[in-house]
Amino acid sequence: MEDNWDFLLSEFRRLGGIADNVFQKEGEYGRGIFSVDPSKRARIFTPIKLMVKKDDIFLEDNKLRIKKDKEYHQEIRDFFYFYQDNFSWGSGGKETTELLEKGLSLFNSNLKELIKKYALVNLEERHKGTWSNVIQKQFLNARAFNFKNNSFIVPLVELVNHKVRSLPYITNKFGISTPNYPPSNSEIRHSYNNVSPLDRFFSYGFYSEETIIFSIPFSIIIEDINIFCKGMSLNNDSMKIARSGNKIILEGLPIVDVNHPRLPYDYFDEIIRKIANRNIPQDLLLKIIKNNISIRKKILKESQLIENEVSNTLTKLMHYEINLISSHN
Repeated sequence: MEDNWDFLLSEFRRLGGIADNVFQKEGEYGRGIFSVDPSKRARIFTPIKLMVKKDDIFLEDNKLRIKKDKEYHQEIRDFFYFYQDNFSWGSGGKETTELLEKGLSLFNSNLKELIKKYALVNLEERHKGTWSNVIQKQFLNARAFNFKNNSFIVPLVELVNHKVRSLPYITNKFGISTPNYPPSNSEIRHSYNNVSPLDRFFSYGFYSEETIIFSIPFSIIIEDINIFCKGMSLNNDSMKIARSGNKIILEGLPIVDVNHPRLPYDYFDEIIRKIANRNIPQDLLLKIIKNNISIRKKILKESQLIENEVSNTLTKLMHYEINLISSHN
């Protein structure tokens, strides 16, 4: 394994990548990236040359390969295949993804319907097609990075685990790198994006105590105004509120933000401003929050009826979300 890692780094560097003071080992959060020498800075930079578009990848003999009609130099293909076979898909990635999807497939119909309606994940649709293609698709979706309006698999950088309250990875026109951290003997981690624990679970397959929670979808009519929330996670602090006639459409609504406790109220105040001169119930936000708790309790109740590792994770994160919403409102 150590020889493979050394060979991977030598090829990565030869092809323009930067991998300073890093090695891979098992840690508290599974396999992760650590410093070789804790007294020195560690960094990974993957240039665009070594990134592969997600849509350019297919499954051949149960291995991830680049489609033959796509324009990639042979040395890039060879590097990508060695990387996938020894450190990503072929080194536990496939098995971990399959365990998640098998567990999700065992959810009962009531739970699947709640998830479809309120978590915006259609498990029946997600599991259509051959099982091997389902696993490949979900694996790539969880590993892909957005770069220049496309989804890419980013070798080495994608081996870095997520951490709440950490710096995001750095993107520039040349590629993607880990944050510029000072020397540390801790695992090198970064923040993937800004989503709720429930979204994190269905998108990436793991439990994470995120500091922000977004509302489930809802529709409320105030006089002749319909406030409709799509129930999406927002990846930045910009308020995405649109008005179309008598309908106000929210991409998402934060209902808890541990780092910025006033954010849900400020966001809601902006909604109120958009529907000025209306008789707004004083407890409207409280009702939305209570409805969020109620729906999560329904999901919790259904997930507790199933006994497997995936449903146990869903139960755990539902408890976390309910407690966080209750304690911050």
